Amino acid sequence: MVKRIFVLLFSVLILTGCNSSEKLLQKGEYDRAIEKAVKKLRKDPGNDKELYVLKEAYTKANTFDMDQISFLEKEGRSENYVRIYQLYGKLDRRQDRIKTLPTRLMNEFRIVNYDDQLIATKEQAAETAYQQGLKYLDLGGKENARRAFYEFENVQSLYPNYKDVNDLQREASYLGTNQVLFVVENNSEIMLPERFESELRKISLGELNDHWIQYSVYENEDVNYDYFVSLNINRITMSPEGLEREKYTETTEIQDGMKYVLDERGNVMKDSLGNDIKVPNMINVSAEIETRRQYKEAMVGGSLDYIDLRTEQLVKSDNIGVTAVFDHISGSYTGDERALSQESKAITERNTVPFPNDEFMLMDAATLLKEKAKDIMYRNRGLLSSTY
Repeated sequence: MVKRIFVLLFSVLILTGCNSSEKLLQKGEYDRAIEKAVKKLRKDPGNDKELYVLKEAYTKANTFDMDQISFLEKEGRSENYVRIYQLYGKLDRRQDRIKTLPTRLMNEFRIVNYDDQLIATKEQAAETAYQQGLKYLDLGGKENARRAFYEFENVQSLYPNYKDVNDLQREASYLGTNQVLFVVENNSEIMLPERFESELRKISLGELNDHWIQYSVYENEDVNYDYFVSLNINRITMSPEGLEREKYTETTEIQDGMKYVLDERGNVMKDSLGNDIKVPNMINVSAEIETRRQYKEAMVGGSLDYIDLRTEQLVKSDNIGVTAVFDHISGSYTGDERALSQESKAITERNTVPFPNDEFMLMDAATLLKEKAKDIMYRNRGLLSSTY
């Protein structure tokens, strides 16, 4: 036990050492080193070792970021302003950590006011992202629309109500989204009830939608669909009405009143108080049960086909099939009711019922088919995200 505790403590010490501010500095993880050193200096302002690490990490991190800013500015590309703004924000947040130190320690660092740089680059970054988004929209196509969306998202992160960016982002979102229509086709040789397709169209596809895929169950003439998901029904089988009879017997021992205990001479035995001795009178009873099992099945099958309307190609096809089952058991008995088990008693209390008609069975199948189609579509939800 002692050995195990020692090993555990040793492991903790090693892990702590590996993540010390000094180790982080050596690995070039300057901001993590700064964060750790600042926390320690808040608790122990006289820790010279942590102050040294903080100065080193702070200087190197700032130098690295300023060098990047200088390069991006010299490069002169308008799209660089977003990155420049982010770097100035990083510099500003870094020195905000320094400001949490005691005044004596904070005075050992050079604090710079980056407000002018942040304001200037923020405006330039917003306008650059805005113009880039417009450019992508003009180029057309879903991939460019999605790029435009993210550019407008950058603008909104800087200025939520910049120009008409909200309307443009909605437009980019619509243009970049794949529109998918769920359709039902009956290619079997059996006429389906009118309500059958209506039931299938009640399929709830909302949870399949994501940012770039929108499912519909009713066609909108104003929408240019990119995919059809076609539920192609080509097999419908209805079994005949079946009735199976079965008989079995149940026997059990039950108490039927009380009986006197007799001695060897046939006299009633007495207890110590002179009372007649009685014991339960156990008898065997039996009953014959006849069960009647009514059953009928409706089987509907086909395929779930993914069709790319842009290329008129079948992308994927999954087999699909369901069986709606009517299964009713009733029964009757002859003999002693007391012999019936709980299960048998429940059966004998049920009467035979009329068989459901074919339309009823098909509607049950439609409900099952709807759920199974949804499961398949959920598994394939990443299939329709293409932008080509």
